Amino acid sequence: MRRSRPRFPSWRQNRPPYQQSYRPSSSSHSQHQFQQGQLHDVFDFLNLPEAFPSMKEHIEDSTLTPIIMERNQQVTPASADLFALMTFASRIRQKIDTLVLSPSSFTACQVNEVRDVGSYKHNTLIKPSPDSQTLLTYDLVVVLKTLPTREAIEQLGNRIKQDLLDENLPNEAEEQLFHIVLSMNMTDYGLSIQNRQMTVHLLLTTLPANWNSLDSTIHLDRAICKRNFNAIKHAKWVDEACSHPSNKLLVRLLKDLRQRFSGLEPLNPWLINLLAHHCVTNTNSKEQLPPSYALKRALQLLSSGLFLPGSSGLYDPISDPHMNPARSQPIMTIEEQDRLCSTSQTLLRALAIHPKYVLGIENGPDIFAGPCQLNGILFTPSEPVISKDESNGHTINDTQQQAMFVEVNS
Repeated sequence: MRRSRPRFPSWRQNRPPYQQSYRPSSSSHSQHQFQQGQLHDVFDFLNLPEAFPSMKEHIEDSTLTPIIMERNQQVTPASADLFALMTFASRIRQKIDTLVLSPSSFTACQVNEVRDVGSYKHNTLIKPSPDSQTLLTYDLVVVLKTLPTREAIEQLGNRIKQDLLDENLPNEAEEQLFHIVLSMNMTDYGLSIQNRQMTVHLLLTTLPANWNSLDSTIHLDRAICKRNFNAIKHAKWVDEACSHPSNKLLVRLLKDLRQRFSGLEPLNPWLINLLAHHCVTNTNSKEQLPPSYALKRALQLLSSGLFLPGSSGLYDPISDPHMNPARSQPIMTIEEQDRLCSTSQTLLRALAIHPKYVLGIENGPDIFAGPCQLNGILFTPSEPVISKDESNGHTINDTQQQAMFVEVNS
């Protein structure tokens, strides 16, 4: 009798179920989803203690931990700023809730609901870079019952702005300043309402039943509507799966690194949350990793090509199960995937030499400009393999990634 080939390579045999929280608990469809997620489990030294015995002990770095804690305090906004941002967003949400309860008072469009999403909701907001014009931000998803025409969105923004201007504030000086600096802008994702210190992003979308009726010439783009609607699912998943303090701390650190090093820009907030959750919680034991170990693990995974073509990437718990749910990197171009990998390799090596520079506590040379002296050591950055001209700015689909994977490994 012919022996069947094993379903997985030897290093994937007898693996613990990967992130049980990702999957529904019942039905045959959930079993199919589990098998797909298991097929796309990532290669990680930490989950292979039999092959790498030194990975069994999760030792916290006593040198790196105080530096991480110091940087976390530096990038976390002050309590007064967070309170002011919450107050400003609450005023805007209150005006939108009024339109939900009294739809007859506004005829341009009908609002179904409004949801809090984003970094403020998850307590992972960081200070904007001093060199940029970015303000503290708060994100709200506004779901419309009607189709999101650009004229209706603009009228909605003007209505919210006028309601805010008509509101009487307790402090006369504050009211005068509020009236002067308040502004409303149309954006690709919907609306932006801001004052001098903070911005509230209104991510406009419509009910899924209306998506097939959208016309990009007069309505908000269908892809943007889907992305904004998925932000609600993302927020729910993060609330349920990423509540551990180490997870929130790692998200802040990765956002800060992305803000200071341009090579990490392809990491959007959703990928950062997935990466941080994997690095902190996906272990053979039930214990979460300490922040210093989790940060190194994140850079190691990125350096090893987690998001390169042919890699399985990270399992996306919100993706459509019929559209290859594990693939999380096709949103990047090939050049961005390669630049993300080479940047992470450079930062991982620099972290071992000068952690205070990498985390932003001390100044240092531009390690990406070329060979330099870093903490008394000659340091040479990793160079990307693919240039922007070779990638042509195009993303690649799963079939192309598989073809490249076969070509590289043949």
